[in-house]
Amino acid sequence: MGLAQELLAHLPTHLHTHFLDSHEDQVQEGDDSAVHQAGDQDPSSSLRGMEDLKKLEGGTVRVDLLNNNNSQLLGNPPQRFTAVFDTGSGITWVPGSQCKSDTCSEHHQFSVDGSKSFEELEPQRADGTIHYGTGQVEYADGRDTLTFCDSHSDPGCHGVQAKRLKVQSQPFGMSTNQTDYPFRILPFDGILGLAPSASGGSVVHALKNSHALDRNVFGVYLSEDTHRSGSISFGGIERAHIAPKSPLTWHKIQNDQEWSLAMKDILVDGKPLHICDDRPDGVCPAVVDTGSSLITGPSGEVEKLLSKVRLKDDCSNLAKLPNVSIRIADKDGVLTDYPLTPQEYTLKSLDEVPQTGNSEYLKEFPVLGGSGDTVPEVRPRCDPGLGVMDVPGRKWVIGDTFLRRYYSIYDDDRGLVGFAKSIHPDEATASSPGREDATMSPELKKEAQAMLFPWALPPCWRRSKQARPGRASQHFF
Repeated sequence: MGLAQELLAHLPTHLHTHFLDSHEDQVQEGDDSAVHQAGDQDPSSSLRGMEDLKKLEGGTVRVDLLNNNNSQLLGNPPQRFTAVFDTGSGITWVPGSQCKSDTCSEHHQFSVDGSKSFEELEPQRADGTIHYGTGQVEYADGRDTLTFCDSHSDPGCHGVQAKRLKVQSQPFGMSTNQTDYPFRILPFDGILGLAPSASGGSVVHALKNSHALDRNVFGVYLSEDTHRSGSISFGGIERAHIAPKSPLTWHKIQNDQEWSLAMKDILVDGKPLHICDDRPDGVCPAVVDTGSSLITGPSGEVEKLLSKVRLKDDCSNLAKLPNVSIRIADKDGVLTDYPLTPQEYTLKSLDEVPQTGNSEYLKEFPVLGGSGDTVPEVRPRCDPGLGVMDVPGRKWVIGDTFLRRYYSIYDDDRGLVGFAKSIHPDEATASSPGREDATMSPELKKEAQAMLFPWALPPCWRRSKQARPGRASQHFF
């Protein structure tokens, strides 16, 4: 995760909310026998899920993701940009060359004159504006060719050109002005909107119209580790990121312009909180959003959950916290529970202990090899991956806290979102997955110190402040 989580609170505001028809609400309160839990090995559903996964295996292009963003190319000849891959947005934008601020000049900027394939859109129309929780972007419209390169066979777009996915005439915005805060300090250039194809500006819309994919499907894997890559596969999925024998459950989207599902409730240690009981048909609309760092809900509802999950900053009560499950109606109206352990819904980081360590510095740089150098002490810090965000339609947001645990599949042809349990590289050797001791062994402390301080080891870890319950939520655009 990056600093954007702390700074941006945004969800598209032009999307409308639809609810499940009453005939789809098939499970009555307390009828737990009709509820399926993700990970249960029901033979029939597991078999159907395996068949679906087998059919979907193998995408056209696989793109590695670091903190949910990676580079893609715009124009001819291509210009490289880094953007957040965001299923919660139907808009793509990058900094434009007309933007003269330091905020833009410190990022990659798109040059209209540098692309032979650029098409200007409605030159007489006033520039658009996107409002975010802590800033805004003014932009001019255009169209150009968007190119994705396979991270395995064509890394950096320097390999096998046959494994490239080209999106012709993709509409996008070129910023003409961006507020300094927060965009100047963010590590990415812009966003790449992956809302369903009914959202006209979405990359999915252009992919579908151009028949670039045999199947208008993409799968997303988010890594638990900030220095391990995630992945997005266009045209199919990567089964290597899905736990063996994990069932796949499909959910019907409730609005054709967003990946919005029918959430029925939140459970704490298996006990329903009845969060959605007062909603029409007992359904809380919940948007599946790779661009949002947390699971968030509107004020007046999410407090029921936050009051049950009182996490201490120092992680000392992590092992005593309850499991949390999200209950969602599947495409047939059957309810499925998706459990998260405290380890999975907690954002863990490390803090430097003040007044420890005594390395010499030249300006802001440490002097290497000092005889009396000692590495500062570090201590664990925990923040909840749950928060409050009020958006139009009182939508819940199913963000990365959930999507790191569950591989997500977006089927635009059928209007479905599928979930299967992800598998991470360290899980095969984990001795006690789920509830680990929050204390750090001397070996782990030593490794953490080396990772935190670049003069001990090349930097591969970065401190990210996270949200606390009740604070406005964070969003990667």
